[in-house]
Amino acid sequence: MPAPSSGRPSRFSAPLAITVASWGFNFVALKVLYHQMTPQAVSVVRYLPMWAILVGLCLWKRESLRYPREDTFRLLALGALSMGVYMVLFLEGMQRTSAAEGAIILATAPIFTALLAAAVKQERFRWSVLVGTLTAFVGVALVVLGANGSIHGQLIGNTLILASAVMWAGCAVLTRTLVGTMSPLRVLTLSMPGGLVVLVPYGFSAAIAVDWVDLSWASWAMLAHVTVLAGVVGFTGFYAGVRQIGSSGAMLYQFLVPPTAVFFAWLVLHDPIQWMQGAGLAVILGGVIYTTRARRGL
Repeated sequence: MPAPSSGRPSRFSAPLAITVASWGFNFVALKVLYHQMTPQAVSVVRYLPMWAILVGLCLWKRESLRYPREDTFRLLALGALSMGVYMVLFLEGMQRTSAAEGAIILATAPIFTALLAAAVKQERFRWSVLVGTLTAFVGVALVVLGANGSIHGQLIGNTLILASAVMWAGCAVLTRTLVGTMSPLRVLTLSMPGGLVVLVPYGFSAAIAVDWVDLSWASWAMLAHVTVLAGVVGFTGFYAGVRQIGSSGAMLYQFLVPPTAVFFAWLVLHDPIQWMQGAGLAVILGGVIYTTRARRGL
């Protein structure tokens, strides 16, 4: 297991900056894609070409596709959690909430990462992390209370997104134990089969039922983004960032995703953001930034 973070400020990571841009637009891409595909269908349709592209990249870069005996279980567990459970929670949540709200609530993931990293001794525990967590949850409450439309539907969707944030934090911590000895591309590729355990029963029949002839050019474009940019490029960039600056350091870039998603939602979907949701975003980011400074000892 890699040594715990030294607590020093982390350097800029270009792969993570690319990930922020691709994941920020991903919230908008899914809302457009859901006009013609269900979350179940998206999960499988996105997964299969993404896996094929990753295998092709590994062969091109001469990355081994053999599983290290000591890491096989962890790799498959990572795939089951990140490509399976996390994606189901995220995709179902995004069907029931707005692009902006989903991005804002997912911004709590860095704090959960800091808590989990401390729990498994990757980093030192600080009480200030709990303060940041509580602050972020106040922000989540403001986002939920400021929602438009069906409160029942929004509440379910926002709860699913919050659960996906916790799951993604666990994946970030697990990833750090693997990218110390393997390349991010190899870790991502070898983890992919683990997702089949979740995705086949969840979305296989829905994927078969997709009317491919009827898909609009916009749906094809959004599917390409969800698969290649948010999938292959985004996940590889995130894993590369974890390798560069650690799980918590990489997750700090997550708080740049909400403003990016809000901008794209306004630009493409013409989604307004209510004042209470804007306040919630500010409170969440405040909690994350406070936790970040405490973690670094500033």
